[in-house]
Amino acid sequence: MIEIRNYQAGDETGFQKLGNLVEEHPWNHFNLENWKWKYRGNNPAGQPLSVYAYNDSETIGHFAAVPMKYWIDGKSEVGSHSVAMMIDPKWQNRGLIKFVADKLIQQIEEQGILFTYGYPNTNAYELHIKLLGYEEVAQQQFFIKYIDSNDVEKEKFNSGGFMWEKIQKFGAEVNDLWEKSKNDYGVIVERKSDFLNWRYLDRPDVTYYAYGAFNGDMLEGYCVLKLYKEGQTLRGHFIDLFTSIDNRSCGSVLIRQGLQFFKEMKANEVTLWMQGCPFMRDLLHEHEFSKGGISGGGWPDSTRPMVCRFNIEKEKYQALLVEKDWYFTMGDTLEIY
Repeated sequence: MIEIRNYQAGDETGFQKLGNLVEEHPWNHFNLENWKWKYRGNNPAGQPLSVYAYNDSETIGHFAAVPMKYWIDGKSEVGSHSVAMMIDPKWQNRGLIKFVADKLIQQIEEQGILFTYGYPNTNAYELHIKLLGYEEVAQQQFFIKYIDSNDVEKEKFNSGGFMWEKIQKFGAEVNDLWEKSKNDYGVIVERKSDFLNWRYLDRPDVTYYAYGAFNGDMLEGYCVLKLYKEGQTLRGHFIDLFTSIDNRSCGSVLIRQGLQFFKEMKANEVTLWMQGCPFMRDLLHEHEFSKGGISGGGWPDSTRPMVCRFNIEKEKYQALLVEKDWYFTMGDTLEIY
């Protein structure tokens, strides 16, 4: 008998089994440590909503929304990121995902969560658009830079007086930076210490490297870096980049020191997704990042679609949550990165 219900204690076992059955990305994480961090961790926006489909005692479907605090047009709001839409292959193409998604969407709306965004693969894109009420809001750009991993000589460049320091824990200094810089951006995830620590430094199954550019005791910008290997390629990611808009000297230090880190770690290439910040895009181009590569998720070129469902006050948030104003970095998705 099929049952569709909210999470209950013990469902994580079936979640892992289902995830490992259907996941197409070998570097995605469906282990217990990752599940506890994502679904029962210290997310400052609150606990995720998770809906499961069972056939007797077997998990055959799942869909979840993780709340995310956003700064939108000068105001703090709560949106959500939809993750882990999964149906057992034996039950696909029977309409089951619509029942699971409808139950999740109903709860999202009841909780007053304004919008829900995600990154469907090619198989799920039409489902999101035609059946679940999502709209495409952006074609996110993929940036790549190939580096010579054999050349580890430390580059010399003008640091602009900044001190480059590893961040072991985000604290008051990043909160000060956030308060100073948040109104530079139209739409952006709230980058306060509680979120950054949960998102990056508390994650148990992946190592992130956080670095800051300091002017004396003042943090003027930070970046979060990640390494992973795919086949023979060691790839570096700029997971997050943040400073005040038009602080070119700091932005340049973040990118150049990050590249130096990847060079010393012998990475072959460095990649990132980014949108909604011409200032940072131009700095990437200045540092010889180009558009290109395989975007993943079945998408054939250097972009991928970002979709969004406007749950409440649709017209208002349709006008605000647009590609040119919505600053996105890879850390704003919890699905893979």
